[in-house]
Amino acid sequence: MQQLIKPIGIYPLVYFRILFGLLMFCEGIGAVLINWVQEHYVEPTIHFNYIGLEWIRPLAGNGMVYLYLFMALLGFLIMVGWRYKLTSFLFFLLFGYSFFSEKTHYLNHHYLIWLISGLMVTLPAHRKYSLDVRRLPELETEVAPQWTLWLFRAQLVLVYFYAGVAKLQPDWLAAKSMSIWMSAKTHFYVIGPYLNTPTMIQLVVWGGLFFDFLIGFALLWPRTRMVAFWVAFAFHIFNSAVFHVGVFPYFMIAANVLFFSPEQIARWFFRKRTSPELLQHAPLKQPRWQLRLGAQFCVLYLSFQLLFPLRHFFIPGDVNWTEEGHRFSWRMMLRTKRGHVYYQVKDPATEQVLYVSPNDYLVREQLKELPKHPDMIWQFAQFLKLEFQKKGIANPEVYAISRLSLNGYPAHPIVDPTVDLAAIPYTWGAKSWVTPRPEADGWPWVKQIISEK
Repeated sequence: MQQLIKPIGIYPLVYFRILFGLLMFCEGIGAVLINWVQEHYVEPTIHFNYIGLEWIRPLAGNGMVYLYLFMALLGFLIMVGWRYKLTSFLFFLLFGYSFFSEKTHYLNHHYLIWLISGLMVTLPAHRKYSLDVRRLPELETEVAPQWTLWLFRAQLVLVYFYAGVAKLQPDWLAAKSMSIWMSAKTHFYVIGPYLNTPTMIQLVVWGGLFFDFLIGFALLWPRTRMVAFWVAFAFHIFNSAVFHVGVFPYFMIAANVLFFSPEQIARWFFRKRTSPELLQHAPLKQPRWQLRLGAQFCVLYLSFQLLFPLRHFFIPGDVNWTEEGHRFSWRMMLRTKRGHVYYQVKDPATEQVLYVSPNDYLVREQLKELPKHPDMIWQFAQFLKLEFQKKGIANPEVYAISRLSLNGYPAHPIVDPTVDLAAIPYTWGAKSWVTPRPEADGWPWVKQIISEK
């Protein structure tokens, strides 16, 4: 604990404040310009909230467009360090609000940005090269406690490492999902014909596995740090070019610089020459109780981040099929799901059965995601229950008829079609109405495991 409150150069925090603010400015403007905000928040008439957070709903009309433009402005203010504590806190709140108001488009990198934006609030990243220092010169300092830098580094290592842990599964090693994705990239200019070759697919599968497992530790070790950085740079640029994952690759490239020493960052980006020996006795402009509280927060936060992504190991069933424990666990690019679902609504008083297509209510992105996620199938059943109660059916029964293919295997119902979803409450963990991943009829990896046993 004592080591975490020793002083180090503040330049990594200043560097990341500037880059983070710039990227969030670009993210906010870009999301509006390419109509991403409009497609995900404005056009849908029904929104899939996170269960337990139903009170968080998107703003009506074009409200979310204005929200993203305001977040872009906040990103700019974070970059220049104007009222940093206030603007970074507002960004954290508003980004979290937009993230938790609609789960259809859940992305790991949005979750990471939200976490990092929250961490930024706790850091003294405005105490150098900022408008706050111009306004209040007494804020300026050359040092910050060590925990502020190691908090970022540990978070990034965990993201990379758990992405590697998630890839230790038969479908990834057999290139099931990657083969499907690469086959859809052959139209790319110049590189397209090379992406769907067996050699490239195996390179991505095994290269991705070893990269995620090792890159964080290679960035931590000074002897391998520079090589690891450029390997990570190439990896993220490849992901950006092939998989079009928005600002995330550039965010990670910017964050990976934080693994270099404060002295190197000061020299490269600020043309300042410092040394640890000169800074180790520099005074930290914070009371000692605040320093200790920050170090304790660092330990508690990282302990949670270390344990929470492992929860799916304690939930019966294949997480790629059931989705239990998939979100917030750094499980990236592991599965391709294709399916469809429709509903039967039965009036128990008259025995009349009505068939309902989600196409009548949902937009394209929601229709694509609905069959993949049992929780969304249940939520839409609850919506239909209320809809048909308004139409005069007192206690409608709602059944979901689904077919889902995971990683190219034959389609199979993901929810039990005989269960009235309108009558059951949602529970956390394994659910009796979610079918297990099939173990026969075209699912050879499971057959192989069973035969080996």
